[in-house]
Amino acid sequence: MTSVPQDSTTQVSTPTANSSGLDVLKHQFQQIWQVLAALVLIYLVFFTLSEPFRSLDTLLSIFGQASILAILACGTTVVLISGGLDLSVGSIFAVVGVVVGIVLAEYQLSVPVAVMIGLATGAVLGAINGTLQVFTRVPAFIVTLGGLTAYKGVAEILASGRDLSRFPESFQMLGSGYLVPMLIMFAVALLTGLFLTKTQLGNHAFAIGGNEEVARLSGVNVRKSRIYYYMIGGLMAATAAILEVSKLNFAMPARGQSYELFAIAAVVIGGTSLFGGRGGVGKTLIGMLIMQTIIVGLSYMGVGTSVQRIAIGAIIIMAVYWDVWRRGTR
Repeated sequence: MTSVPQDSTTQVSTPTANSSGLDVLKHQFQQIWQVLAALVLIYLVFFTLSEPFRSLDTLLSIFGQASILAILACGTTVVLISGGLDLSVGSIFAVVGVVVGIVLAEYQLSVPVAVMIGLATGAVLGAINGTLQVFTRVPAFIVTLGGLTAYKGVAEILASGRDLSRFPESFQMLGSGYLVPMLIMFAVALLTGLFLTKTQLGNHAFAIGGNEEVARLSGVNVRKSRIYYYMIGGLMAATAAILEVSKLNFAMPARGQSYELFAIAAVVIGGTSLFGGRGGVGKTLIGMLIMQTIIVGLSYMGVGTSVQRIAIGAIIIMAVYWDVWRRGTR
């Protein structure tokens, strides 16, 4: 397949699949150091202002609370880099949680089988989004907004009248405590990062997001690739849902509400462009940690939930403005 030319409009902001491991690490550090510095600064501010914030338990709590949403945001990162948008991942999250709850509580299938069914459900729902978007040419915003509503309805129908709780202990171990979710989060981020930097399909995400027409003319199968990216988004939503159901020991269709907004916020705060073609999962993880640090820090300082939302909203607007300004100065 013909390689994608890298001119001023299609510059792929990632090493090629032939880059050495050292080159990849160097590139990733160059990409994230500013966002990482912002995270450290925010943490130090709350560390100074709030004595309860200084405990190790608080730090672990921040990572633990960020883990599940960070996994969801990894999938959103892939979709946004490719120039897409998925507003339905929160509803996919809800559907997968209910499906896993049903197969465990009612059909009493084994934990590995339940997990595989959940992951497959997420991937299929993501593929439906991608297929509808590429073949109808309806904007991704509209397609996935419809998916957000429709999938939420599916979750409510599936869960109606069912007691989806008290799952096997072996399943509960997946989301218990902080360590296992954190390890899964880092594993998912690593695999997603390798996909984006070391595979042809991953590199094509940057090319398509940078300039779809040039990518198409260069031989990239844009339609097929986009479906795969939405599948990955659904798969990540499913992984996050399975962990949360395991952690809470119950499933309900109300879970996942507004999760898509938190995922997009983390991706944008981390520096991935809403316009496509630039970003990375390392930055997304830091973006999610920034959000959770602010939320936890403000909570320890007695600031209400409403003010916390205002603060996060302001940060999102500033992050998008910075992205727009940076694109305008190129």
